[in-house]
Amino acid sequence: MNPAKARPRLYVVSLGCAKNQVDTEVALGAMEREGGFDLTDRPETADLLVVNTCAFIERAVSESIEAVLETAEMKRPGQRLVVMGCLVQRYGEALLRELPEVDAFLGTEGPAGLPDLVRRLAAGEGPLLDLAPAGRLPLSAPRFLTTPPWRAWLRVAEGCDNRCTYCLIPRIRGPLRPVPLPDLVAEARDLEERGVKELTLVAQDLTAYRDGGSDLAALLRRLLAETGIAWIRLLYLHPNGINSNLLKIIADNPRICPYLDVPVQHASDRILARMGRRYRRRDLDALLGRIREHLPEAALRTTVMVGFPGEGEDDFEALLEFVERWRFDHLGAFAYSDEEGAPSGALGGKVARDVAARRLDRVMSLQAGIAAERNRRRVGRVEEVLVEGVSRETDLLLEGRTRYQAPDVDGVVYITAGRAEAGGLVPVKITGAHTYDLVGEIVSGTTEDGD
Repeated sequence: MNPAKARPRLYVVSLGCAKNQVDTEVALGAMEREGGFDLTDRPETADLLVVNTCAFIERAVSESIEAVLETAEMKRPGQRLVVMGCLVQRYGEALLRELPEVDAFLGTEGPAGLPDLVRRLAAGEGPLLDLAPAGRLPLSAPRFLTTPPWRAWLRVAEGCDNRCTYCLIPRIRGPLRPVPLPDLVAEARDLEERGVKELTLVAQDLTAYRDGGSDLAALLRRLLAETGIAWIRLLYLHPNGINSNLLKIIADNPRICPYLDVPVQHASDRILARMGRRYRRRDLDALLGRIREHLPEAALRTTVMVGFPGEGEDDFEALLEFVERWRFDHLGAFAYSDEEGAPSGALGGKVARDVAARRLDRVMSLQAGIAAERNRRRVGRVEEVLVEGVSRETDLLLEGRTRYQAPDVDGVVYITAGRAEAGGLVPVKITGAHTYDLVGEIVSGTTEDGD
């Protein structure tokens, strides 16, 4: 009898958004089913080096190429380097010519095909390019979680049917394809059995989810009825898709985090039209008013873009006034850049990079004051906190998040007193507030939303 073959050691870099991380987990899940593997954070000990890339905007492309080149520099004889994800789907065969250090390329539709690619490399084939058109990706596939065991992402759909002029997602990821609702419920139940306490639903456009006659609200009702997961969080809610029915379900069910991520992109009607966004400022004001009415304590997050072609001072001032008025708890901003293949690249009225950079600084300076004010409102309250473990800032503190803080993108709660295990849900009295983070102490008793 031959001795068992050693499990391959994998070094993995996963860039970009939560949806990209799910692709990484699908690829690792496929490897797990093929006989398993061992993850290592030391590239020199790995048999296979994997970089999952992002290519949504120019900065993401640069970061992805830099990560690939850095990983390639660490590559030793006998090691294989696989690059996967949006960069591959966007640039395809050009990468074969430009990155000879890479042994194989895998597009966004192929994460579950990683084991087959590895076998072909072992057989002496290469360099390889697996670039299938959108639609081949298994919408529901076993995953190897790369998040802490108490939280996970649930991707409910792939692709996008919106046609924003600056966005390449439909080109890279294809049209919207929903994961069948029963599959999502089954996956959520499996994740709960693995210990997940916070389940974050993601998609390019979460509110566009439709499986036959079932929409996002129907999915939420099934998840509430058929799992006991403590926190269900929603990310990427398109303004056009948020209706009163959805807001009522969130308001009526404390297990759904009172947290709405609504990327508005801009507040000038003229710029919204040039962006291809299918709403105007009055629609945003009406929507945010309904949200504040239904969920007065909810955290609001948004994303805005400055420097879009044609953005004048009046347009930018309209954006600042909008941010000032609605006082988002969390706001992300970035400066526009032309993307090859995006219709916005052909628009006139380009904004100089230094002007866009100054506008970006002004938006974030305004938001810093708003965020600090919103955080101060929570001082004195007792909030349920999901403990993430020892703080990344110092091992003298614990760190966690309230229902009002999403993983990876928002601030945290620094816990200065009390003991708790990572993954625990504990009551914390908020004793201090910084610009983006909170400070608190673990208390005994039940959580409450006091004033």
